[in-house]
Parts: sequence; C-alpha cells; structure tokens
Amino acid sequence: MATIEENLTNLRLGSESALSFFMDMYSHNLHFFAYKLVRDKDTIPEVISESFVKLWAHRTQFFSIEELKSFLYIVVRNSCLDQAKKGRERYAHGQMEEAVLLPNTDTDILTKIIHTELIALLGDALEKLPLQQAKIFRLTILEGKTTAEVCEELQTTASTVYFARSKAISALRRVFLKKNISYYLLVIFLLFS
Repeated sequence: MATIEENLTNLRLGSESALSFFMDMYSHNLHFFAYKLVRDKDTIPEVISESFVKLWAHRTQFFSIEELKSFLYIVVRNSCLDQAKKGRERYAHGQMEEAVLLPNTDTDILTKIIHTELIALLGDALEKLPLQQAKIFRLTILEGKTTAEVCEELQTTASTVYFARSKAISALRRVFLKKNISYYLLVIFLLFS
C-alpha cells in the first residue's frame, strides 16, 4: 500500500486512485467540519464533492500533506460561508423562514477545525481499544450517561463499567501523551466546544 507521501506525489502526477485515497482519508472529517458550520445535511455532500473537484484542479500545487489538508478545509469553509450567505439572501427576500447564520471569525473556524481533528484522533484511538472499553467510554464520557444507565443498557455491573472506563482512560491518556496532547484538555475541549 502506498504511503501518504507516495499518494501525494501520485496525485500531483494525475492519479485518480491517489485522489480516491485522499477522499477516503478526509471525507468524514470534512463532512463533520461542514456540518458544524452549516448544519444542513442536504448541502454538505455537494460541498465535500466540490472540495475534491477543486483539489483535483489544483493537484500540482501540493507538496506536503499539510498544504493539501489546509486547502481542503479552506475550500469547505468558503463553500459553507457561501451557503450561509445564500441562506441569508433568501431570508432577506422572504423566500425562507429560517436563515442559517455563521459566525465569520477566523478564531471560530480554527476552533471548529481543531475540534474536527481532535474528534478524528479520539475516534482512531477508540477503535484500537477493546470493544467493551470503547463502548463504555463513549457512553459515559462522550454521551454523559450515568453508570446505572450504562449498566442497564449493556446488561453489566457497575464494577465492570468502572473498570472498563478506567482502563480506557488510561489507554487514551498514553496515546495522547505520546502526541503531546493533554487527555483532560482534550475531553474538556470536545465536550464544551
């Protein structure tokens, strides 16, 4: 299997399979990012598709994965801003009952990009945990369910929930420490942003 760098080179050379590689790699994150901006499920697939069409058109300009990723996020952000502008224009002309309004600050956009990347990072880390630990972590930490609710849902005991959650947190802490990300800051950021 080709590495990211090899796929980047192949993309510049016009390989459609390299484009598919990057579509698989970034579509989910871009979809999540776009949804945080416009919250309109109907327009998001078009926005994401458009971003990859533009990536293909500019494929010879990317010499690092960071450039490619930044380009995709900027294209999606701009498309979402355009969608919001169209929504506001329709609202102003009486054609729409509710307008989708976006805050237009770079800080807010950067926060949403960081949030998207952290969610992806957390998702990848959770996939590497044993199934029971990952499920209990999602239910207790991400969904905020009580131990009793989790016990009832999973038909297990409170001690199993405590043990699995503790093991999951320890494993995730190690993963994020390797990446120089504080586990606690990550959870706070994800829960309150």
